[in-house]
Amino acid sequence: MANNSGNPVAGALTYPDMSDDNEDQPPPIQPRQPNNLQGLLRFAMEATKGEDAPGASEFHPIDFERRTFLEDALRSLTVDVAKVLVDAVKVLSDAEKMNSIQLGQELPDDVAAAFFNIQEFISDIDVANDFHKIGGFSIFPICLGSENARVRVEAATILAETCQNNPYGQARALDAGLLQVLLQLANTEEGNFLVTCLYAISSVCRGHGPACDELFSSGGGALLSELVRNPNIRVRTKAAFLISFLVINHAPAKEIFLENNVIGNIATSLDRGLDGSTSCTLHALHAILNGEEIPPQVRDPNIKLKKVLEKMENTKEIQYAEYTDERKVLKNIMKILRDVPEIEVPNDEEADR
Repeated sequence: MANNSGNPVAGALTYPDMSDDNEDQPPPIQPRQPNNLQGLLRFAMEATKGEDAPGASEFHPIDFERRTFLEDALRSLTVDVAKVLVDAVKVLSDAEKMNSIQLGQELPDDVAAAFFNIQEFISDIDVANDFHKIGGFSIFPICLGSENARVRVEAATILAETCQNNPYGQARALDAGLLQVLLQLANTEEGNFLVTCLYAISSVCRGHGPACDELFSSGGGALLSELVRNPNIRVRTKAAFLISFLVINHAPAKEIFLENNVIGNIATSLDRGLDGSTSCTLHALHAILNGEEIPPQVRDPNIKLKKVLEKMENTKEIQYAEYTDERKVLKNIMKILRDVPEIEVPNDEEADR
């Protein structure tokens, strides 16, 4: 509710009411934005001095004793990020230690702490780059090759977060051959690690042309086309999301996916019914169909894409509020396919005539 009382909020920086009595007066000079502790104190005092009790107020420099106290207090709250990262890398790049962690074993406390500490800071792009510069990428060949699934998941998560929206990290991951490692793992892994592996692949490739080129030259098109119908909902979602992005943003992607039966696999996925992966899958299909020409695979009677979509369109569940996005995308897809004829697969008797 708006404040109609006319009373200003304490500490708010406001301009005076430009009434007839003061319309020629310039607005007051606002306190300068602070860039250190002393500046912050000055800013707060200047911004709120109108709320102070009547009487003159003065601002004096902090005396030596108080300044020392405040600096010590701040220092006690400051983390030496570089040291934390270096210590964590030492633990995780110890091949003997990491290789001793067996399948299904709980992570030793120092290993778990090392993974946690790295993930605490690398969301900052500068820290992510520093992580590489201090030799942080040395952990990946060891950890991604571990037989312990938790080690692999934690390492893949760190790689994904280091590279996400970070051209420097993406380039360094590509230089180190880590995209190849991820693709090899994605061909054999399943469950949570496969989900995290796809997250890392996506982070390395999105917005980085050289990585997209390597993805497709290394069989990534066939891999993603197959994973879009994986039994795991989260895997299907990750694969469909990346397919959609690549088709829209990387010119060769669409044709490569079509060559790898992506439409047939999408039809298989959608034929399961509505679930958490449906939205991303429909968006991927729409990206593939959206163009000057409709791909010939749409007319393949063995795929029955249009029938699958019509069945989904006629389900009662799609009218639920949580499927608003799915309804919208499906409607746009059906407009594209409006004039596509249904072709039935001939039965054996008709084929013999």
